[in-house]
Amino acid sequence: MVTRRSEAPRVRRPRGARRALFLPDHAEDRARLALHRMERSLVRARLERPDLLPDADYQNLRYAIGLARLGRFRPFNQRGGPEVDIDMAPVLPLRDWLLNHLHDPLRLPSPADDKLAIAREAAGVARSRAASVRAALLATHVDDFDAAALDREAGQRALVVVAGGGGGAGYVYAGAFACLAEAGLVPDYIVGNSMGAILGLMRAQHRYADIDEHIDFAAGLKKSDIYSAARRRRSEFCLGGLFHLHLTALHQRLSTGNLRRPIRLDELDIPLDVVVAGLKRHSYERLAPDIQAGEARAARLLPLPVRVASRLTRILQFFRSDMVVPIVLGRDTTTRSLHAVDAAGFSAAVPSILQYEPGARAGSTREIFSHLMAHHELAALVDGGVADNVPTRAAWRGVAAGRAGGTRNGYYLAFDCFLPHLDPKNLWLWPITQTVQRQMRVNRVYADTMVRFRRTLSPTNLVPGRAGLELAVEWGRQSMQEKLPEVRAMLAPATLGDGSGAR
Repeated sequence: MVTRRSEAPRVRRPRGARRALFLPDHAEDRARLALHRMERSLVRARLERPDLLPDADYQNLRYAIGLARLGRFRPFNQRGGPEVDIDMAPVLPLRDWLLNHLHDPLRLPSPADDKLAIAREAAGVARSRAASVRAALLATHVDDFDAAALDREAGQRALVVVAGGGGGAGYVYAGAFACLAEAGLVPDYIVGNSMGAILGLMRAQHRYADIDEHIDFAAGLKKSDIYSAARRRRSEFCLGGLFHLHLTALHQRLSTGNLRRPIRLDELDIPLDVVVAGLKRHSYERLAPDIQAGEARAARLLPLPVRVASRLTRILQFFRSDMVVPIVLGRDTTTRSLHAVDAAGFSAAVPSILQYEPGARAGSTREIFSHLMAHHELAALVDGGVADNVPTRAAWRGVAAGRAGGTRNGYYLAFDCFLPHLDPKNLWLWPITQTVQRQMRVNRVYADTMVRFRRTLSPTNLVPGRAGLELAVEWGRQSMQEKLPEVRAMLAPATLGDGSGAR
């Protein structure tokens, strides 16, 4: 029974920014997010100065923070059994104490030495309070979970990978996934958008994947395996485009059974959610005549590369909340039955450039998309990056909904490859990358570690060949390697000591 609600402390934000833009609406979620960010600051400070905080104190503090975040979870020893709602009465005093005593010292921009000195002073009290809460929860929930299940939820975080869009620049993610695999780190949940959805889908197919095999597959792709010149094609779900994005090679690779049936999202080894943008019907109808007239003029006067650039520039009109709504495919049982490649295809359908439509074998997938469009009153489904390019907030909500195996204790590793570059060849991309980076103000709040890939292929290089792909993979591996110490530290299990210094 919940006796009261715990309020998170005020979080500093840029001047003029609205609170709702950065934080969850619910006080309970704000408190959990504040605790989440406290632990991130503690881990980073100790990575910088490991000699200033004994391991026992460090472990006790991390465990106490994890315990204070508790809510609903599925005990790992239930093997798919029901989730348990934690009795919050014992937890809230610990949560309040941590937020009141440690939030500002850990979160404000002060030297690591100062943060760790305060953490060391608080560690003994935190351990004592956490031990009392742990004992009370085990006594109250004796029929729901045991000590091992509680300790796992409080002290061990699931690896959640959020892969943003960026066209050909996103091939660096293959190197990042390879680096994680070589380090023995397997994602427990992936949320992808656009190219991040496609690369995330390939990674999610098997929990223990042969990353080199994926790279070999991508290296052998031809343009005709992915897209073709647009023919007169009915726009049933997507906006018409210069090219038809069909993903034929990916459909062939991700099929199963003797009849080569397309794999559904719920058949992947690693849970995968895919973000698409729904173009609001009434808003689009106001702009459609001007957009179509501009495209018609460009078709008559300009060569193809310039037409592509011109259309990409015009999609800035869609980067508004009154134009698009982010839709997460895989979050509910209905969309989880979608064909996985179709979900990724819509997520990568750049408005007016790449048109994606489900094939004749889509079956129930077409019905689900039709229902989504009617329910949300949409004109089309398009590239998820228009609404949410690196959807870390969507991943946070997915973990809250139990998508990471039932645990609510996630570590959020976000990939962003679509950064502004003063490249003379792609200068026309500058306004779009700047707009996308403004989107990131929301998602940075939810990310524990943001890997920003500064060396990438061009976003327009969708089929780079083996040499280009190997270069992108190496860049991705190097960028991920730089962040690996922090990733390992954040994923290291935390345990509660007995107060004597022994573990």
